[in-house]
Amino acid sequence: MSDRMLGRHPRTPDQRFHAAVFGGFAWLRWRPADVRGPNPRSGRTWRVEAPPARVMLRAPMSLAPGFLVAAPPLGDPNFDRSVVLLAAHGPDGAFGWVLNGKPLMTLGELLVRAGIVEVAPDLPASVRVGGPVSPEQVWVVYRSDERFADLEGQFEVGEGVTASASRKVLEAIARGVVPTSLVGLVGYAGWAPSQLENEIKRGSWLPIDLTPSLVFDVPEERLWYAAYERVGATPMSFTTRTVGSA
Repeated sequence: MSDRMLGRHPRTPDQRFHAAVFGGFAWLRWRPADVRGPNPRSGRTWRVEAPPARVMLRAPMSLAPGFLVAAPPLGDPNFDRSVVLLAAHGPDGAFGWVLNGKPLMTLGELLVRAGIVEVAPDLPASVRVGGPVSPEQVWVVYRSDERFADLEGQFEVGEGVTASASRKVLEAIARGVVPTSLVGLVGYAGWAPSQLENEIKRGSWLPIDLTPSLVFDVPEERLWYAAYERVGATPMSFTTRTVGSA
């Protein structure tokens, strides 16, 4: 991969793809302890911010919504055997989340760190690394038929898959309104203009169509293999060809 591989492109305002895709939404961001009082475990706290509004144009050949399946080996430890849920792809770049990243904490622990509850509730969902860019941001992904009624800040990534970075959604979860399909993610994966296209031409990624079952029904440790199986391929067979010619 190039020197501008995922997570290492210049983070100028023009390349903050979370703002391009989610203009007007709120996100949760780590801030120093003096913003809202220190967390007893980390010395940090969560704060809600509003990103600058901007519109990302969708390219005629957009790969989003869809998945990017990492080639073996990809050459970047951040994305080894990863499956990325691609939420946006256009002239300004691309944006998505690694679905099978390293687990960080439980959802209950996240609610404590966010200052929403004092005692972590017993919730089954875990929170994983969603990518190397802006690791202070948190997102939740769930099935579209489990959307939170009358809450803003939710958007449909693709058919059957909804995501949010809204604190109000986390507050609803703390009150016990928990989607059964919930996936918690911290950070995201971002590409500069033309970066993803070049990586695909080099055979770094296999793009495949979106299906909710891969997001919600496959264990993380099986997701990479399951993504290849879905298109009738294996990781080793993928290394023998160029993705752009598939």
